[in-house]
Amino acid sequence: MNDRQLRHFVVLGELLNFRKTAQKLNIVQPALSASIKRLEEEFGAALFERSTREVRLTAAGEAALGEATKALRHLERAMRNAAESAAGNRGQLSIGFVGSASFALLPLGVRAFRTEYPKVVLSLQESTSSRILAMIEAGDIDVGLIRTPAVYSPGVAIDPVANDQLVAVVPTDSPWSPTPRARSIVLKRLANAPFINFAFKEAPMLHMAVVNCCREAGFSPNIVQEAIQVQTVITLVESGLGVGLVPAVSRHHKPANARFLRLLPATAASRTGLALAYKPDGLSVVGRNFVDTMRRVAKSKHLKQSLNHGDEHTAVPAKRLRRGENAR
Repeated sequence: MNDRQLRHFVVLGELLNFRKTAQKLNIVQPALSASIKRLEEEFGAALFERSTREVRLTAAGEAALGEATKALRHLERAMRNAAESAAGNRGQLSIGFVGSASFALLPLGVRAFRTEYPKVVLSLQESTSSRILAMIEAGDIDVGLIRTPAVYSPGVAIDPVANDQLVAVVPTDSPWSPTPRARSIVLKRLANAPFINFAFKEAPMLHMAVVNCCREAGFSPNIVQEAIQVQTVITLVESGLGVGLVPAVSRHHKPANARFLRLLPATAASRTGLALAYKPDGLSVVGRNFVDTMRRVAKSKHLKQSLNHGDEHTAVPAKRLRRGENAR
């Protein structure tokens, strides 16, 4: 028994006419008759009563027709699901992401992916870059959106998709905050300020990026508190505990009691960004589709517009920066 025989049976059971059924199935009538006969032999019962005037379902045929119709529907659904899965249009995908990715890139990317692949179930988990890389290595998640610089992980590809810079975040109305009109700061001005830094154990590369920025400015930061997430650093700064250096995309947070200031001068140590992390050899078709979508979104004007919107309170005309008017 095969699906073609079942299809012949179902169509004939609906039309009850060999000639019309053969025409609909685009086969010759003798072939249809032979197919039905073989199916009846396999069932061990006559499915149709045939006469010169009409074709009727037997009791056995009526009993089998409904189940045969369901079987064909299930088979067609299984074939469709398999094809969609092979093309990456159906399936499941687990994604780890750092908190700062949720300001712009992640929501735009997820929205674009769900629009194109609505049958893929996404499981999102917020964590730190080091934990995300460990979960990818262990096979617990498929793709990560991490912050760079990142710790090297064997077998894991790190694909940069968005560039960023560290900026200073300082409490408003504090000794470390410059004049209200200032949009940038010489980092050395914060040499005596207490620093909120990223926890070395959870975010070692970001921790060292902050330390190296300060060292390039001629001092070692006085770290009084550590935090795991960017949002937590900003919250602690708002509380007046100290100052911090965070990715510029964090300006989307727009805290009520803190200000973001560009660093002068911008150095190599202050460079950061977002990157996709995954195992190239173990990535499914669904995973590849997600990676491709995120790359495309990262290059889109929509992301740039979103980032520029978050930059509205810290943007400084180039001429004014060159004169150093905002570095006071």
